Amino acid sequence: MDNFKKFLSFSRGERIAIITIVSLIVIVLIIKYLLILNPPKRDYFKHDLDSIIARREMVLDSVRRADSIEKANAKHNEIPRYARNDNGSTVKSSKKDKPKYKENPHPSGVQNDVHTIDLNAADTTMLQQLPGIGSAYAKWIVDYREKLGGYCETEQLLEVYRMDTNRFNDIERFIRIDSTFIPNRLRINSDAFKTLLKHPYLEYDDVKKIVNYREQKGLITSWQQLERIVGDGINPKLQYYVDYQ
Repeated sequence: MDNFKKFLSFSRGERIAIITIVSLIVIVLIIKYLLILNPPKRDYFKHDLDSIIARREMVLDSVRRADSIEKANAKHNEIPRYARNDNGSTVKSSKKDKPKYKENPHPSGVQNDVHTIDLNAADTTMLQQLPGIGSAYAKWIVDYREKLGGYCETEQLLEVYRMDTNRFNDIERFIRIDSTFIPNRLRINSDAFKTLLKHPYLEYDDVKKIVNYREQKGLITSWQQLERIVGDGINPKLQYYVDYQ
């Protein structure tokens, strides 16, 4: 019994230590309780980063187009200080001597000497030469190209993040797909489940049907067979990206 009492007895220093620890635990519990009752206020002034970037690019594109049009008009309206007559002498020009220029047919500011851009070869810098395409849109176009395995139709740009019909119509006449281009293809009979699922034209259920079929019944040898396996929901553009070997 004496030993038990000695075990339960504490020195002055030990009592202070115990009281300190208990006090800290109580303080932590109180702070935690207060935080639960009064959670920190949400910052409502944070905006979606993509939205900010897109709006910034739209403003910059508008400024660039306006600046391009202003410079073109200034050049067209410029009157040469001197003109040369038939006998070789120079005479001072007047407003009647103002040279005539054809009106720029492209209101977006893109000039006639702009060549079409190959969607599968252009980097982000080249893509930014297109009207309405800033750094954000250029990056999204390249990122989606990598996910697809390359563009096989110019209309696939409409599938790019935030791309709309008006913007696409503005750039359609300045883009092309090289006739010799061959996209990166999925090996439909050997690629892993995760690899197939990464393609934008395949959903989880589509990949599940494909993998189950090839494990249970064998190889898939044609687009028609793949259509029957996946069903009516299959994207017809997927046929560009399938290798049956």
